[in-house]
Amino acid sequence: MDRRLLQPGWIAGHLLVLAAALTCLRLGWWQWERAHEASGTAQNLGYSMLWPAFAVAFIYMWIRFLRLEKIKQQEEDEQTDQQLAELLDELDPAPEPVATVEDRPAELPADRPNPDEPGRPSEAPVLSVATVDEEDPDDPELTLYNQALAALAEEDRRRARRPRR
Repeated sequence: MDRRLLQPGWIAGHLLVLAAALTCLRLGWWQWERAHEASGTAQNLGYSMLWPAFAVAFIYMWIRFLRLEKIKQQEEDEQTDQQLAELLDELDPAPEPVATVEDRPAELPADRPNPDEPGRPSEAPVLSVATVDEEDPDDPELTLYNQALAALAEEDRRRARRPRR
C-alpha cells in the first residue's frame, strides 16, 4: 500500500467516500423497506436499486481518482529522474575523442621517428592528468557531482520504501 495514501488529508477523503457509500446503502435499504409497506410504490422499489448504484459510483470514482494520482506521481518521479540525469550530464560531459593511429598524417617527416616502432623513444609530449583530493572543498564541480549522487541515492531509498504493484 502506498504510504502517501495514509496521510491525514487522504484519510479524510477515504472516510468521506466511505460515509457517502454507507449513507447510499442505508437509503437503499430504507427505500426497499418502504416499497414493501402497504403504501409502497414502484418508485420506492426503483430508488431501492438506485441508491446502491450511487454507492458503487462513489467507490469507483474514488478508486479511479487514486489511480490517476499514482500515475501523476510516477510521471513526476520520471521527470525528476530525467532532471537528475541532465544535471549529471552537465557535470560529467562525454570525454573528448582521443586521436588514434589512423588520425595521423599519412606521411611523417623523415627527421621524426615513427612512435609506433618498437624500441624507439617517442617524441610525443607527455600528458599529465590533474587529480583532485577527495576532501578538497574548493572544487565546485566535485561538490555538484556529489550532490547529484546524494540526490540519486535518496531517490533510490525513497523508491525502496514504496511498495510496488
